[in-house]
Amino acid sequence: MGLSSCFELDNWAEPSSTWEGTVIDSYTNKPILSSQNDWQIRIWERSWKGQEKGATAAQDLRIKQDGTYKNTSLFDGTYDMILYNGPHWLVDTIKGLELKKNLKYDITVTPYVQVVDFKPELYQGEEIVSGKPTGKMLDSIKVTFRVRAPLLVNDKGLALPQLYEVRAFLSLTDFCGAGTDSSIGVSEYTQVLTINNNLNEAKGFVVRPAINANFTWAKLLEESSDNTTQVITLSSRVKSGYTYSVRVGAAVNDSYKKYCYSPILKVTVP
Repeated sequence: MGLSSCFELDNWAEPSSTWEGTVIDSYTNKPILSSQNDWQIRIWERSWKGQEKGATAAQDLRIKQDGTYKNTSLFDGTYDMILYNGPHWLVDTIKGLELKKNLKYDITVTPYVQVVDFKPELYQGEEIVSGKPTGKMLDSIKVTFRVRAPLLVNDKGLALPQLYEVRAFLSLTDFCGAGTDSSIGVSEYTQVLTINNNLNEAKGFVVRPAINANFTWAKLLEESSDNTTQVITLSSRVKSGYTYSVRVGAAVNDSYKKYCYSPILKVTVP
């Protein structure tokens, strides 16, 4: 108790200011489709007096599935911000943003690719074991979609990275995307397939194109008038008696390999 008299009272007000906004897709002018906390906005408080030039440690504002972000426990001050580890062309750091109780700040980015013409459907297919049909019919979900690459070279002369992966996601909740547990319990859902010639060779939900000449953008987009691939089809067995949230993601081979997403649609398996 005697030693406690030496302690200084911490009467610093707790952080209570709100910073919120939306990440906008430059192609659609709508909120960018994401997965819960799939990537972040990184901020630094430059007005903090405890260190020259402000804070060097960053804080992350987590982007939600609907493309919005919100933090209600920040200190007033001057901040720098940058979009971090996302599936988009690089953007410059935004400096000198003033937070005073409330700040609403939207930012527009250009996604690497778009998932278009997305369609999920339920179908029954015959079980195949060791290359032979068993006569047993199984419930499956099939998704079809195309990948569009509107910008093959950006204004700084940088080329669009190679297509790294396309995959479908299933979830038993309204949250669907990378890191969401589908709990469907079949091998096709998580098996990673590497293919060499045609994206439609895949029999599963996770396709990682081989890094070879067959999957350059020039090859993928040949005979396309709008930089869009041919239809890609993925499929996986599912359990009966459930309603699934379904979507597709496409990632390019950059440092982060994050997904650009389709909307989420529902499929009910009787």
